[in-house]
Amino acid sequence: MTTEELVRRFPEIPKDLHDEPLLAEFAEGFGKELEIAQKPSACSGEHGAANHYYLKLIGPMDIYRYGLYSRERVIEEIEKLTSGHRENPDGFAESLLPEGIADQEVKGPGCN
Repeated sequence: MTTEELVRRFPEIPKDLHDEPLLAEFAEGFGKELEIAQKPSACSGEHGAANHYYLKLIGPMDIYRYGLYSRERVIEEIEKLTSGHRENPDGFAESLLPEGIADQEVKGPGCN
C-alpha cells in the first residue's frame, strides 16, 4: 500500500502526517493489515481482526486528529509499529491480535 492509498482509505489521518517519511514505510509494511482494517462501530460488543488492526494501526493517528496526542507522540507510536514490523514482519503483525478474537465484529443489542 502506498501513502496515497493509505490516506485515501483512512481520511481520518491528519493532513500534517501525509508527507511524513515514516508514513510511507508504515503503509508499505502494514499494507495487508491496512487493507482489511475497519473502524469498530460505537456499539461494538466484540472486535474482529479488522477492528483490532484499525485500533492498533490507525487508532493513534485518529486520537491525534482529536488533539489527544501530540504530533511527537503519534510519530513515536508509528515508529514503534514500523520498528517492530522491521524486526519481525510476520510475527509482529500477528502480535497485534489478541487471542480468542471474534471472526468478525459483533455489535451489541439494539445496534444495526
